[in-house]
This record gives sequence, structure tokens and C-alpha cells, in this order.
Amino acid sequence: MSHFSHRRDFAHDPRPVDLAARPDLAAGLDAVNRDLAATLPEAGPMRLMWTPSDDEDIPDQYHAALPDGRWHDGVQDPDTAGIAEAAQETVQAVLWQVWPVCREHRSGVHAGAGADERAVWWCRVDEGHELCEVGELAQTLPGKQRRALRRKERRRAG
Repeated sequence: MSHFSHRRDFAHDPRPVDLAARPDLAAGLDAVNRDLAATLPEAGPMRLMWTPSDDEDIPDQYHAALPDGRWHDGVQDPDTAGIAEAAQETVQAVLWQVWPVCREHRSGVHAGAGADERAVWWCRVDEGHELCEVGELAQTLPGKQRRALRRKERRRAG
């Protein structure tokens, strides 16, 4: 088990999630990794790990791990918002960085469900507002950064 984990009541170390068998989790992880690539590319793409529980009263935990395997904490609900939350926890605890940030309020945002149950990044400052859907942080970048990111993606695509 990683020394970054707070949970010590699991008998197993985290193991990679079989994303081929779980396309819903693959889609959520892809969305989170798009956001990381757009706003924090030095972090690298996350991997989704899970720690099975031997106790039926303790649910399995899912973790978003950095490319080098470091992770922090976990979530029980591995939907897109849960994966985003796990990735945010890892970035904050391991890299010591607030991510992502609302450009308008210069404050950290949080993953959650929007009014229509989409996974969104939510800014809680003042009355609060939806920043964007998880996976769409590139759209919140200033024009010059957004254009540079699109050029980079086109070059990578061939």
C-alpha cells in the first residue's frame, strides 16, 4: 500500500482497474486526463487503481494515481465526478498544488454533479457557479493558451 494512503484497513495493495472491462470508468478517466493535459500537463496522465476490500461493510476504494504510482486517498463511487475528486486529492496531497482553479475567483474548484447529473467542476465562491463539465477545462483557458493547446493536439494526432 502506498505511504500516501490514509486507509490501512485493506489487506490488498491497489491494482490497476481493467478499463477495457469498464468503459464507463475509462471515459471518466479520459475526461480527467484531458483536464490535466490542458491545465497541469507536468502532472502527466493519471491511472485508475482500486483497492478491494475483504470486509463487506467496507467498500472498495478507487484511486487516481500519478504516472509514477503515487496516489492519495480514494473514493468509493468511481463515476466521472468521483474519479475527478480522486485526481484532485492526489494532485493536492502529492504535488502540493491546488487544481483546478477558477480563473475568475482564483480559487480551487470541486468536482460534483451538475443540475442534469453531468460531472462538473464547481466554484463555491460567493453564490457558486459551474465552471465547466469535467473534461472541458481547456475551454476555460484564455484564447492564446487554448489555441496553443489545440495546435499541440493536432501535431500529436499526426
